[in-house]
Amino acid sequence: MKKDTILFDLLQRLIPEEEVKTIVENHGYRDTARKFSVASLLRFWMASALGQWKSFRESEEQLKRCPGLVAVDHSTLSKKATNVPFEAFRDLFHRLVQRCPRRIRRMLSLSFGVFAVDSTIITVGKNRLPWARFHGERSGVKLHVRLDVMTHALTQAETSLARSHDLTTVSRLESMPQIVSVEDRAYADTRRMDVLHETGRYFAIRLRNNMEMWNWKSLRRLPSIDSPVLEDGTCFMGKAKNRFRVVVFRDPKGRWIRVATNLMNVSAEVIAALYKARWQVKLFFRWIKQHLNVKNLFGTTPNAVYGQLFGACMAYVLLHWLHTQEKPDRFQHVSLLLFARQLWLSQLPSEWTLCLFDYVRRLPARYLC
Repeated sequence: MKKDTILFDLLQRLIPEEEVKTIVENHGYRDTARKFSVASLLRFWMASALGQWKSFRESEEQLKRCPGLVAVDHSTLSKKATNVPFEAFRDLFHRLVQRCPRRIRRMLSLSFGVFAVDSTIITVGKNRLPWARFHGERSGVKLHVRLDVMTHALTQAETSLARSHDLTTVSRLESMPQIVSVEDRAYADTRRMDVLHETGRYFAIRLRNNMEMWNWKSLRRLPSIDSPVLEDGTCFMGKAKNRFRVVVFRDPKGRWIRVATNLMNVSAEVIAALYKARWQVKLFFRWIKQHLNVKNLFGTTPNAVYGQLFGACMAYVLLHWLHTQEKPDRFQHVSLLLFARQLWLSQLPSEWTLCLFDYVRRLPARYLC
């Protein structure tokens, strides 16, 4: 099984146990456990994601073989996961992201970052999560994220019930100046577009087919034989107070896509490419469901369910960060999946392992504040 603890060493260096305890206490939970602390629970959530364990009962056996983790019985795991407020893990996730240096590359001659916002639903039987009834015979929760489509770095994450609309949660994922937020139809609210525009934040949002538009004015553009763009202009729409640009183009399947944006100084082809880049967030959801065990929910309470999701997100952040660091030349093209498997099973080449241990040891102090 696992022979080294690079991932947990990095976590400890970025968020010491004393800080974990302080954050948890800020949410009204007093951690009196001497053996299995909240920091131990966090490491367990990350290990269960990487090892793709199936339940608390199976985890009891797995913990006995994992250095760096505290071995406890399944009832202790369940009780701790139920009692620790998931909001503490959410705060720990956001603190971890703030301390991970992100290499934001430039794309398509833009001077700002490009981030995709989306959500995915994780469902189980209706009797397993009675507080999260979705529809029919299913219950479910949502994971909402903001992902850097250039570097695939996860920068924000939130959770909600599956039955809640995405617009009720997106305010907690709002963008900042100097980034473009690329979003699907679920986020196409014209009043929100007004707010984003008036506060200096950029967006590219797909419009619903029934969105009303009027007072159309076409923009001049150079003709291009290979361009997928069909129309490019400005108009008013819905209940918006401002005039926005709308780019109409065909996707690879021939469907018409309408994207509203407040970006005026880039070509229509760039707007189309920005929306197509949003597909990276769908690939991210597929990756974590297949390889970080988020489809297999252990607990039945909000704290246990959401705590597991934030633990998996933290595991992804650390994996992605380590994978993108300096590495020997012959390992430059190793995929994140292969890296994650070899790291967890202690099968990384010794040359690369030494590089990672050295990197963690020399981690600059500016990332730890």
